[in-house]
Amino acid sequence: MSSSTPKEPLPLAAIAIRQVEKSTGASRNAFEQSAALQELGYRIVILAERGNSTLVERAGATLVRLWRWPLKGPFRRFWFNRRVQSWCKRHRPALLVSHGDAQSQDVVYMHNCVHLASQRIHGKELPKNHEVAAIHDHILSQGQFKRIAANSRLMAEDFKNRYGLAEHQIDISYPGYDPTQFTPVKARKERNATRQSIGVGQHESLIGLITSGNFKKRNVQGFVEIAALVSQRLPNRCRFLVIGKDDCSPYQQQAEKLGLGDRFIWRSTVPDIERFYGALDVFVLPAHIEEFGRVALEAMACATPVLLSAWVGAAELIEDEFPELILDDGSDSDAWASRIVTLLVNDEQEELGSRLAELATHYSHQEQYKKLKAAFQSLVASN
Repeated sequence: MSSSTPKEPLPLAAIAIRQVEKSTGASRNAFEQSAALQELGYRIVILAERGNSTLVERAGATLVRLWRWPLKGPFRRFWFNRRVQSWCKRHRPALLVSHGDAQSQDVVYMHNCVHLASQRIHGKELPKNHEVAAIHDHILSQGQFKRIAANSRLMAEDFKNRYGLAEHQIDISYPGYDPTQFTPVKARKERNATRQSIGVGQHESLIGLITSGNFKKRNVQGFVEIAALVSQRLPNRCRFLVIGKDDCSPYQQQAEKLGLGDRFIWRSTVPDIERFYGALDVFVLPAHIEEFGRVALEAMACATPVLLSAWVGAAELIEDEFPELILDDGSDSDAWASRIVTLLVNDEQEELGSRLAELATHYSHQEQYKKLKAAFQSLVASN
């Protein structure tokens, strides 16, 4: 009778993220991290205050719900950090991946630059007791981590300047896009039908700003001003589309005052967004700041020409090959309008869109996943 040696349990890795209950960018990142770490031989626990256990189990991980402090304010974030640290003391994971609200000796994935955003959008500093800024300041100034992962060089530069971080402490991890959903063929399959459904005439050009929401940050006000100048130069030849979940009434009133009420189309978020990318002639994002801007990458993947603010992280993907598609922020409406008119009049969209779609393939989920796995391998090797 032979005896078998029991298998050693797999090393434990924990991912700390306050919410993992929807198909948000942060949640997708957490699930991609879970998959990469499982391939490297870890069992995964996701520590969250709110979580969809079905989604977590589907990702091959275990959900541990941490009790959520019920009152709003900075203490809520610090409470989450305490609960994460307490759990880690008891269970001693070999690796802790934080999503910006918990300290980690390994890696912290940051999703936004709240200080820089306040300066860019509101022209002022955040108060010291700001809920998100307080925990970010605590984590980034303590410097316990081996690595900080940022969505763009824009973020990385802000963190280096603000917290005195060294170059080797920061990895740039660009978010990817779903290449099964966002393709030129799929986006343009119903192009004519989509344009007709929103009232765009056969000989009209459609310029659009598509976003998840937060119209102030994405500078919808600037887009309306740009639209007014485009309409002056190409009278009755352009329509303008804004898609996103926010109160559009102030911007509708702005468009009305500029005589553009009938030129604008407003929609909330839609599930089949790729067909709206495909319906556009030009996608614009004159945002005051966008730490990355996955919508720009999705538009490119759909072979739609893009014009991006230099304060959009995704602009870094095209700065070498297409510098003419990057403009200063939307305050210079004339420059934006001129570039849009040039694209439309010279009929550059088709060739430019194809080249952008080719470039975008290097940043699909699959390609970014390979880079994520390599980054984790490097991190594990350094432990």
